[in-house]
Amino acid sequence: MSDQDRGDRGRRRPRRRGGGPNTGNRKIDRETYEAEYQSSKPTIILAKPAALDSGGGVLSTSPSSTSSAKPDKPVVMAIRSRDESFSSGSPSVSTGEPTPSQVSSSSHRTPVGLVQTDGSNRLSAPPEMNQGVKIVDESHQWSDAGMEVLLDQTDFFVVGVLGLQGSGKSTILSLLAGNNPSDNIRQYIFPPQSKESKELSEHQTTGINMYVTGERTIFLDTQPIMSPSVLDKIIRQEKKIPPEYSTAENCVEMQSLHQAAFLMSVCHIILVVQDWFTDINLIRFLQTAEMLKPSTPSSSHDSSSGSEETNDYYPRVVFVQNKCTRDHFSRETHKAMLSTFSKMLDTSKLKLKGEVSMARGNLVSGLPKHHQSDVNLYLFPNMENKKDSQDTILTLLPEYRGYPSVTTLVNGLRKQVYSMPKDTLTHTTLSEKNWFHYAARTWEAVKKSQLMAEYNRLLH
Repeated sequence: MSDQDRGDRGRRRPRRRGGGPNTGNRKIDRETYEAEYQSSKPTIILAKPAALDSGGGVLSTSPSSTSSAKPDKPVVMAIRSRDESFSSGSPSVSTGEPTPSQVSSSSHRTPVGLVQTDGSNRLSAPPEMNQGVKIVDESHQWSDAGMEVLLDQTDFFVVGVLGLQGSGKSTILSLLAGNNPSDNIRQYIFPPQSKESKELSEHQTTGINMYVTGERTIFLDTQPIMSPSVLDKIIRQEKKIPPEYSTAENCVEMQSLHQAAFLMSVCHIILVVQDWFTDINLIRFLQTAEMLKPSTPSSSHDSSSGSEETNDYYPRVVFVQNKCTRDHFSRETHKAMLSTFSKMLDTSKLKLKGEVSMARGNLVSGLPKHHQSDVNLYLFPNMENKKDSQDTILTLLPEYRGYPSVTTLVNGLRKQVYSMPKDTLTHTTLSEKNWFHYAARTWEAVKKSQLMAEYNRLLH
C-alpha cells in the first residue's frame, strides 16, 4: 500500500466514527443546496411593522431590504393574523434580500393574505373634509367635484336644508355636522352669512354644497329659496336669463323649486329652517315642490303591476324654528305651533310627524308628552344675543333664559336626527358613489321635467 492510500484511509476514519461513510457527504450537499437556493431566489419577508412615510405608503425598516431594493420589483403587502405579537395590523413591505434576523422572527408567523399593490395605501379612507365641496354651481350646473370624497359602501345618511335668506340654514347645518356653538364662524363647515353680507342684504351660499362626515353622513347646504338677493343680482348684473323663463322673477322661483324637488328626491331628511313663525308663502312653496317632484324610479316588476304611486319616495321633514325668544318655549306657544303646522300640511305626503320633538329628553320642562301625531318641530334660540361683556359681578352669574343652553339644544337635535329611520331612496340599495350618480341624473331630470315646464308656462 502506498503512502497516498494510507493518507486517504486516515482521513476517512473520523467520518466513520460519526455514523457512516456517507453521512458527512449528505450534510454537505444539503447545506450547499440551501445556500445556493437562498442566494438565487429572493424570499418574501413578513417583517416587523414599519413606519409610514409622508405620502401614506409603508417603508421597510430592514437595512438589507432598503439597500437592495429595486424599482422594477413588485411591492408585496402582507396582512397578518390577530394572534401575532403586534396588534396594529399594519402591513409591511420588503423588496430586497432577507436577513437572518428577519428569517428567524418571521418563521412563526402565519400570513392571512397577500395583496399586490403599486405602493399606494388602498385600504385607507378618503381624507377628512375641512369644508364643503360644490356639486351645483351658481349657474345651476352639476359638478362632479364631490365624487372623489365618496366611498363604495351603502351605510350612509343624507341630510339637506331649505329656508329663506338669512334664516340660519348654514349655521344649523354646520352645528349638526360637528361644529360647536363656541367655534368662530370662520371655522364653520358651511360659512354663514358674514357681517358685510348682512349689511348689503346679500346671500352667502350659492348653488348646493356637500360635506361628508367621518360617520358617512352627507350634508347638503342650498342657496336660499325665493331670495330677493338672487333676483337683485340677476337684474343688476344683467345676467342672461334662460329662454324658457319670461322674467327674472320666474327664473328665481323655478330655480328654487328645482332645488326643493331635488332634495325631496335624494335626501333622507330635510331641515326646513325659518326665523319667524310662520311664512304662509314658505308652506305653499313646499306644497308646490312636493307636487312637482319627479317620480321615484321603480323596478320593472313594480312598473308592470302599476304601483308607481304607492312606491313613490317622500323624505322626512323637520321644521327648525330659529332665533326664538323665551315666549316660543312656553307651553301655550309650542302647542299653537304644532297645531298650525298640522292643519296647514294635513294633506301632504311628506313624513312630517312623530320623529323630532322638544318634549323628548326633558329638553324643556312643562311641555306635554310627545305624541306620534305631532309635527317634527325643534326650536333654537337667538344665538347672536350672547352676554359677552363682564362689567360687573352680575354678568358672571348664570342668566335665566327660560330654555336650555345652545350646546344642550345642539346635542339634542343631533341625537334625534341621527336616530331617525333611514328609508330606501330607490327600489335598490345604493352605495355612496351610486347615490352621487343617481343625484346627478335626478338634477337633470328635475330641470327637464315636463311638470316643471308646464308650471313655468302657467306663471307667465
